[in-house]
Amino acid sequence: MSQSNSLYDTLVFKHSKWVLIAVALVLAMLWPYLDDFRLDTSSDSLVLENDESLKYFRDVVTKYSGEELLILTYAPKSDLFSDETLAEIKNLSDELRVLEPVSSVLSIIDVPLTRSPPVTLGELASSTQTLLDKRTDRALAKKEFRDSDLYRDLLVSNDFSTTAIVVSLKSNTQLSGLLDQRNVLRLQREQSGLSPEQESELAALTLDYQSKDDAFKAKQSEFIEQVRVIMEPYQANAKLFLGGLPMIVADSVAFINSDFKTFGLASLGLIVLILAIAFRQVGWVIMPLLTCAVTGYTMVGLLGLLNWPISVVSSNFLSLLLIITLSLNIHLIVRYRELAKLDPSLDQQSLLSKTVRSKFIACIYTALTTIVAFASLIVSGIRPVIDFGWIMCLGIVVAVVTTFIVFPALTIFMKPRQVAANKDVFSSAILNGAQRLHKKGLVVTLFFVTVSGVAAFGMANLTVENRFIDYFKPSTEIYQGMVEIDAKLGGTTPLNIIIDAPQSFLDKARDADVAVDVEPELEASSAPEDGDEFFDEFDDEFDDEFDEFDEGAENENIVATSYWFNEGGIRKIQAIQQSLDSLEATGKVMSLATTMSVFDGLKDAKPMDNIDLSFMLNVLSDSNKQTLFKPYISDDGNQLHINIRVFETLKGLDRNQLIDDIRTLLVEEHDLSNEQVHISGLLVFYNNMLNSLFSSQILTLGTVFVVIFLMFIVLFRSLKLALITIVPNVFSAGVVLGIMGVFRIPLDLMTITIAAISVGIAVDNSIHFIDRFKNEMAHKSDDVAAIFEATNNVGQAMFYTTIVITAGFLIMVFSNFVPTMYFGVLTALAMITALIANLIMLPMLVAKFKPLS
Repeated sequence: MSQSNSLYDTLVFKHSKWVLIAVALVLAMLWPYLDDFRLDTSSDSLVLENDESLKYFRDVVTKYSGEELLILTYAPKSDLFSDETLAEIKNLSDELRVLEPVSSVLSIIDVPLTRSPPVTLGELASSTQTLLDKRTDRALAKKEFRDSDLYRDLLVSNDFSTTAIVVSLKSNTQLSGLLDQRNVLRLQREQSGLSPEQESELAALTLDYQSKDDAFKAKQSEFIEQVRVIMEPYQANAKLFLGGLPMIVADSVAFINSDFKTFGLASLGLIVLILAIAFRQVGWVIMPLLTCAVTGYTMVGLLGLLNWPISVVSSNFLSLLLIITLSLNIHLIVRYRELAKLDPSLDQQSLLSKTVRSKFIACIYTALTTIVAFASLIVSGIRPVIDFGWIMCLGIVVAVVTTFIVFPALTIFMKPRQVAANKDVFSSAILNGAQRLHKKGLVVTLFFVTVSGVAAFGMANLTVENRFIDYFKPSTEIYQGMVEIDAKLGGTTPLNIIIDAPQSFLDKARDADVAVDVEPELEASSAPEDGDEFFDEFDDEFDDEFDEFDEGAENENIVATSYWFNEGGIRKIQAIQQSLDSLEATGKVMSLATTMSVFDGLKDAKPMDNIDLSFMLNVLSDSNKQTLFKPYISDDGNQLHINIRVFETLKGLDRNQLIDDIRTLLVEEHDLSNEQVHISGLLVFYNNMLNSLFSSQILTLGTVFVVIFLMFIVLFRSLKLALITIVPNVFSAGVVLGIMGVFRIPLDLMTITIAAISVGIAVDNSIHFIDRFKNEMAHKSDDVAAIFEATNNVGQAMFYTTIVITAGFLIMVFSNFVPTMYFGVLTALAMITALIANLIMLPMLVAKFKPLS
């Protein structure tokens, strides 16, 4: 040990200049990799790893709705159906169509009309009638838009105050192909492992996908800005909002980047100010900031070198590393100043050597216990949370290394020696107040018991449910756009339901090359008992009357062979849609029943039987079929797709309950089996992630505390002292989580990490306090004196760290991104709670139970 100490002293203290040069060279080597540091906003960063719902969505649901959408809401100041307004909508649509990423633009002037005036099926097939056609009756068109199940709440609001322009974006087939290849190899790696060649292929695919995805996202952000530029002139005569997932992703990244720059600089300014007030020497301000800068720079360079992107979850990792590095530095500064005041005769190297030796073991254990706290995130099953855990573990190691190399070398170089006073009026007041409270056992105990009770109540009421809209302040365009779309145009968040034909039907269809019981059993229908006789009669009649259509038909007559696309199947779909429409959280529900309602308004329309459905399939153009049927039913007619838009602004929205209600409704009320029903989409992915967060993080906190408790036993070599030390740590984490429960702050991708942060901060303070208490007891064997010295000296470092970090993080309340705001407030709360617990509760417990006496 002495040899290693001697080597450390020689390298860091005697050759500090060369140490700093070596650090500068390492930083220079990492310079090229800074540009490779990036923020990942892909779907992988928001969902559970290996989420079966996501896999099903990519494999099945995207066949029906693969294109991303932007939605422009257009609320004109004049009549929606006036010539001037329609001309504006046409001009806006035309400007959007020429943009490179746009696949198609759909508005009220583009969709086919069947009742304005009514047309026959033949007329619909041969010549589509639209709103701007001369033959169109505007009054009838207005009535059609109001009454149409297809267009109402999709393209126009009920009061005709708002319309939607839906912009479909071209799919990036190259990116999708790379993603599919990567996911196949990842799945194989998980199930059976990969060969070295396949591992290399996976690494290359991952890099290729990441670079192309970054380029695609950058182009998409530029495109969204182009759309906003196009929208701007039209704001003179209408109120426009932009919505859709591509816009939300682009704006969220912009918020995070803006927060990083704005609040990073503001926080830095506050930290400099408070360090200057606390220590009143330029050196004690510059050195910890330089050490923090080296830590942050090194981590950014390493993440770029390792091609390890950060996500929305881990975007605040630099802020947390700032906490950890500053805490280590402030403890060293306070100890250095204390030793300098106690023994002014010590030379610079001896003083610094004593400082480092007295704090090294405590700092190593604080780092290890903090790593344990963040390692709990690794078991979450959510890729961005897992990565955040690993990034923080690596960052803590870097923070310790830079602190014990850069800080001492800078101290030797800058020589901040003179100490006029070791305390300021603020810290003295706090520490004196804490010591007075140590003597008020009953009052303080009642306070902590009461707070613990409230915290327990809050923790019991913790929720993992959150509306995505709550991530943004009401002043943001994202928030306002969601409110507008929810209120006027049928909901925001997509939910997809796939319903398969019964397995018995599919088995029967495979076994025979003839039609089988096409009519599902319906309570309200009277399907023929002998399906074969029914279809024999049907085929004969159909062949006689519509033989000319059969001769040219390329596709199989799915009316006769499918489960869903026939008279009985459509009746069942209509019943399902009515049930889904009745749910409070569901807005616009789109299915085959919705598109079939278009034909209800045809001239001489009557309910379609199987013969009419077959005739319709033969006369409709391929483009009409693509528009009306492709998004909602499979080519063989045996799989149904229902698209639901959920009201994101609904107060008390419970995603998990909604998913359960939909499944129960389909199974119990509509006689479907569980195996037939597949519920997927963004809402489901997010719900799965939230549920996993609760089970993996809150329920594993106990395990984290057990591991930390065992580490305390090893460090302190006392079971009694380890038990005493764990109490304020449990209290600190419990209070922060309890306050979240009391104030209904839900657990989500950002706030879930606050548990690990609370534990990490509280444990650091506890270890430093007990380490100092043990050292004082070794010299004085006086509990009261040892507690006084520990509170007076370590407490000062805890106070400075808390004030610096709290001020720096509280400024985040001004962010437009609510998770960032919560992160700042909760981190500040964690700091203050840990300070109170370790400055008051821990000394009182030590005084009460006398673990070393």
